[in-house]
Amino acid sequence: MKQLRADKQGPHRVAFERNKKRILKTKHTCGICGQDVDKTLAYPHPLSPVIDHIIPVSKGGHPSSLENLQLSHMGCNRQKSDKMFENPSEPKVLGNRNLPHSIDWTTYK
Repeated sequence: MKQLRADKQGPHRVAFERNKKRILKTKHTCGICGQDVDKTLAYPHPLSPVIDHIIPVSKGGHPSSLENLQLSHMGCNRQKSDKMFENPSEPKVLGNRNLPHSIDWTTYK
């Protein structure tokens, strides 16, 4: 049987849903590309709103912490996937996307 991620089950699920609602109410800009997010668009539209883990859960990011969540477009989040830079001096670009604006990546360890 496949094990679900921590933000999809158990106590993190409740915290994730609470923080998701908070972000959807207060944020209006994609943390990845910096453009406005139209919250009237629905899945599977590539510009529909989703909640992105800044540091992916698969890379050790907290599954439900508000500091690790940001609003993004579905298409931006799919392109970002679980990519991370190990060396902060590398160019801060993922394909044609900038890294999330919600973290100072120059000091990230």
